[in-house]
Amino acid sequence: MSTTAVPSLPLQLFTLKDGHVASDSGQEAVDNYAADFQGLRHFGLKVGECLELGAPWCGTLQEEDLTLNFAYFDAGTDAQDPGAGALIGERIPLFELLTRVSSMEA
Repeated sequence: MSTTAVPSLPLQLFTLKDGHVASDSGQEAVDNYAADFQGLRHFGLKVGECLELGAPWCGTLQEEDLTLNFAYFDAGTDAQDPGAGALIGERIPLFELLTRVSSMEA
């Protein structure tokens, strides 16, 4: 195992369940995440509909200073189904994010 330190990400975690977003990060963070999540999910639904792929089970939005992710668990992709999300306070490519996350110890 490598002893190279992996820099921590400015990370906020969210849960999606029964149509609600929840987090320990506070109500303002929840409101901001929920607005971005709804927009991203709506966009994914429209693309999935046009391509006949169905609803998205995950999505990523990258802005200049943040990366927003969501994923549904295997129960389904309806707004009522359980899932999780994250808001990362920097723009980070998905491959780099996956590399950094997979190198962190559980």
